[in-house]
Amino acid sequence: MHFFKIMVAMSEEPINRASLEKLSFSDLVKLADEYGVDVPEDLDRRFLIAELLELAEESNNKEDEMIIATETDNQQPIILNGNFNETQVSCVLRNPAWLFVFWNLNDNDYSRIMDNPGTSLKLRICSYNDPKDVKPEEAFEVQTPSQSQEQYVLIPQGKKYIKVELICVKGGVGEVIAFSPVISIPQGASLVNDLQPGREEEFSPIVELSGIKELITEQYKNHRHSFS
Repeated sequence: MHFFKIMVAMSEEPINRASLEKLSFSDLVKLADEYGVDVPEDLDRRFLIAELLELAEESNNKEDEMIIATETDNQQPIILNGNFNETQVSCVLRNPAWLFVFWNLNDNDYSRIMDNPGTSLKLRICSYNDPKDVKPEEAFEVQTPSQSQEQYVLIPQGKKYIKVELICVKGGVGEVIAFSPVISIPQGASLVNDLQPGREEEFSPIVELSGIKELITEQYKNHRHSFS
């Protein structure tokens, strides 16, 4: 009930940093869930707020439908909703840590899932060392949010190539009904990725003049959740 009141209050005014700072971490997680974001338990509060602000801005600017204007004003516009009766799943990188996944179902798959309460959709995130590998090195599944066709997924550290499979699950058995192309994950410098508090790194005198030690320290403090 408390979270419902928060959502009603926030729907009456734009989401901003001040309003998010007032929420507890658990309420922030619930709000992230409304956007289809899977939040790990150890995620930094500051990073979560920054993600929510970006998502809220994107949501406000997003147009779900394209309207094609006609030459005469007295005719009704033609609306395209982007559904071509195909079951598809695609993914793009938001940054090296977050994957944005979106999908669509054809009429048969949609009816099969909606008409059977025991049937659900999942995303299987497969990682590969080589994009030509047939079997993934590692895979994990994420439950899709209800009444949504998009979701953010946190990518495990150190992965090189990712493919997403759309899984229809019924009676504990999963069937792959669509899969995305394999995408590559940008690899950060080992100097930054392997940095730990208190660990000393040796630099040449010329490189030290650039202030690299201070830059790496700030990178670790403020951006390690996005790029590690």
